[in-house]
Parts: sequence; C-alpha cells; structure tokens
Amino acid sequence: MITSLKTWERLYRVAKFPFRCRSYSKDTKNPFTRTWGVLSKEVPEFLGINKKEVVFPEHADIVIIGGGFIGTAVAYWLKVKAGEGLAVVVLENDPMFKSAQKNLSLGTITQHFALPENILLAQYGAEFLRNFSQHLNKKVDLQYCPHGHLVLASEQYAERLEHNIQIQREYGVKNELLTVEDIKMRFPYLNTEDISIGCIGRECEGTFNAWMLLKSLIKKSVDLGAIYINAEVIGFELELQRDLLVEGVKPGTFKRIKRVLYKTPDNEEYGIKFAGCVLAAGDKCGEIARLAKIGTGEGLLGIPLPIEGREEKVYSLEDNGTMSSLSTPMISDTSGLWLQKNGLQDKLLCGHIPLLTADVKESDGDEYYEKIVKPALINRVPNFKDTKIRSVVCEKYDYNTFDDSGVVGPHPYHNNLYIAAGFGRLGCVHAAGIGRAIAELIIDSNFMTIDLTRLTFDRILTGNPMIEFNVY
Repeated sequence: MITSLKTWERLYRVAKFPFRCRSYSKDTKNPFTRTWGVLSKEVPEFLGINKKEVVFPEHADIVIIGGGFIGTAVAYWLKVKAGEGLAVVVLENDPMFKSAQKNLSLGTITQHFALPENILLAQYGAEFLRNFSQHLNKKVDLQYCPHGHLVLASEQYAERLEHNIQIQREYGVKNELLTVEDIKMRFPYLNTEDISIGCIGRECEGTFNAWMLLKSLIKKSVDLGAIYINAEVIGFELELQRDLLVEGVKPGTFKRIKRVLYKTPDNEEYGIKFAGCVLAAGDKCGEIARLAKIGTGEGLLGIPLPIEGREEKVYSLEDNGTMSSLSTPMISDTSGLWLQKNGLQDKLLCGHIPLLTADVKESDGDEYYEKIVKPALINRVPNFKDTKIRSVVCEKYDYNTFDDSGVVGPHPYHNNLYIAAGFGRLGCVHAAGIGRAIAELIIDSNFMTIDLTRLTFDRILTGNPMIEFNVY
C-alpha cells in the first residue's frame, strides 16, 4: 500500500508539472526532412508571402516579376525612395526560393572585373553589405568572412590580367600584382609551373550568407509595403495606342503592355494593371519576354531577349590542412577553376566555369568532372590528388547568350517594361546596385548613381556586345 501511495504521488506530480516529463519522439523521419517540412510552412509566412488572407490587387504602379535577389532589391529601393507613393507588387512562383538556398557559391564578393560597370556595381554591393544593418534599421548577421580573391593567369592571359588590374585601379580598387615567386612564398600549396602572374585584392572581398541577405531584404520590403504573391506569369494584355509614335514602329500600330496575367498554385487566374513592369525572373526572363511578343513580333519585337539557364556543379572536399588558414583566399585561374573555403568549416568548395563548346555541353556530369574539373583541381593543388571529392549541388543561373553580361533598363519597344537579368552568379552581390538603378529609371527617368547605359537592351539591337574580358 505504501508503494502504491508513492506511485500515485509521482503520477500527481507529473500531471501537475508536465514539463518535468521526458518524452521521446517516435518520428523516424530524417532530421533534414523534418526541418524542411517546418521551413516549407513557416518561411513563406515569415517573409510575408502566402499569408492566410491573400490579397490579389487589380492595380499596381509597379509589378515586379521575380522576387529573387534583383527583383527584391528593386522592390526595396522603390519603397525606400517613394514609400507609399508607389504601390509595388512582386510576383514570385517559388516562395521557398529553393534555387537561392542551394546556390552555395553566390555569396562571394570580388572586384576582379574588366568592365567598369561591373567594378562599380561590385563596389556598391560591398558598401551596401557593409552597412546592411543600417539599411534595414535592424541588426542582421550576414556571417561575412573577409579574405582576398587570388586570380592566377598563364602566360597567354598575363597581359590581359595586367590590363584588368590597371582598369580596376582607375576605379579605386586596391589590389596587388604578384610574381610567381610571391605566389610560391605566400601560397606554397599551389602549383605555379603554368602560372605567369597573379593578382589578389586587398579589401572588400570575402564571402557572406546569401540566403540571409535575401530573406532580410524580402522582410524589409514587405515591412515597407511591397506585396509578394506566389504566382506564375502566364501572359500580358496589350493595348493599341493609335496616337503614339514610336521610332521604328508603323504609325497607328503600337501596342503598349498594360496588364500582366498570372496563375496561383490553386490554378486561379488573375491580372494586375500596371504603369510599369520589371522583368527580374532570372533564367525564365527570355520565356516570359516572349509572352510580351519580344522575339516573336516584327521590327523592334523581332529580337529575342537572349536569357537562358546555365548549370554548374559545385563540389566539396575535405581540407586536409593544405588550405586551413582562415585568411585563405578564393582562387580562380585561367582554366576556369575556382576554389574557396566553405565559411568556417573544414571543407572546401570548388567548381569550374561551364565551358560552352559543343563537345563539353554533351558530356554528362561524371564525364565533365573527370575530364575538366578533377584535372584542373589536381594541377593547381597537387596535395588534393588523393582527396575524396563529392558533388554537392547543381547550381543554376541566368545566362545572357549574347555576351554573357547582364541586361538593365527599358525595352526599346515596351518602354514601360524594365529588364534586370542575365548577371549569372554576379546577380547576388550586384543586386543592390541593379535594384537602385532600376528604381532611378522609374522614379528619376535616368541612371543617377551608376551609369549602366551600355548594359541596356539597345546593345543587342545594334550588335555591340559588352564582354567581360576576364582571365577566368
């Protein structure tokens, strides 16, 4: 009887103070699966997307197609500059931003460019990140890890690298030209037999958490009044403007886009009438542009927007102590190989800029790795010859097939359609400057801070490519 009484007392205490009980989950799901399940429900709500009371506005001043880095930066700057004076709606068909989360190499700051536009955008991107908490009026840890970016050039590209260095210095970039002896002394683990010179940046270079950047910018844009809608664009409505004269267009035939049509995940279709539209949907931009008859019409509409998707595999390997220093730079060379530390982890990420020759395009992932990536990696860092390398993710970017440089600005026919795409891996860090530039075009009718006129669609019409002549 005494034992029973003690048992009842224990049961009473458990019932009265249930937080003292221990329990063990019977859920046998993989921890990653459970976490992803939680994120899939909570992240859209945290970002202000897909709340229970979804509003489908019929009118907006500006509609932005694509809520990734560039689209969100446009929304942010429009709301910062105009506040409630502009109604901004963002259409995004992937509210989980799966591509942004899996693109591990996006958060990389570098200023090793030949085009002044890319240098200026990179400089502003670094400045924006440096003052990110001030822009958001909130403390945000972007997990910035400063280190240099070492670019290595063979004899064939040595003159080009020296030329690029001079251009960069003209725009205030602090870099250092390295001889082969310098490289051997500072980075003894690198093979320099096929290297002629190198260059390393001395400031404003490193890595950061790209997903945290995007998430925070979306949250701020929503707080400022931007509306995000989970939707897929399915078309545009055009209105005949008989009294409007446009150069290169037969009088009385000009049609202005006035409304974007979209479909929700529930297959419900809606439309939004707008004054201006921004196309920032990454590798989908070319496809969406065709819905506005760009590339399928006549005259100015006969030239397509040459934006497609480009895939690049990223590999992971254990750092065997060869490159264990926190100050180890990101490394790029003329073969197209790049190699960098994965944050503070004892692992390295590496990849190879996709080669676009026909024979390489047709090779599968394993063949591409064996023929291209592995030989380049072992050649540059011989100590990794016996290190196990595994593929971790296949990243996808928007790629401008015309000249591999981004397109910014209004379309020459649809002058109320602003394009911001084709920047590939640079889109993440350049987004702040691109977003500000598009906001300036819409509000001030001109580029006010960084002149990006040479990156407009007009160069595609005239056949004047803006090629980033870099050595990697």
